[in-house]
Amino acid sequence: MYKIIDTRGTGKTSRLMLIAKENDALFVCANPASMRQKAYSYGITGIEFVSYDDIINYAHPEQKIVIDELDCFVNHIISGVQFIGYTVSKD
Repeated sequence: MYKIIDTRGTGKTSRLMLIAKENDALFVCANPASMRQKAYSYGITGIEFVSYDDIINYAHPEQKIVIDELDCFVNHIISGVQFIGYTVSKD
């Protein structure tokens, strides 16, 4: 599993796009249209972008995915509660 942990503006999303492309994975994000445009501006093509709702409702067990902004994804899934923290193991 790939974990990209870095500060804002360091290219995390573009690195994740390249991982998605190399692994033929869906790119799960909050705004697929905007992210598609961002990929285009980076010169990265051949990635399928889907929304958080799409992956929740239509995921197949064998489908490979990457998720941009995992904490936002979790907030989306458990909306209505106050999500204030989580842990991540750095392997």
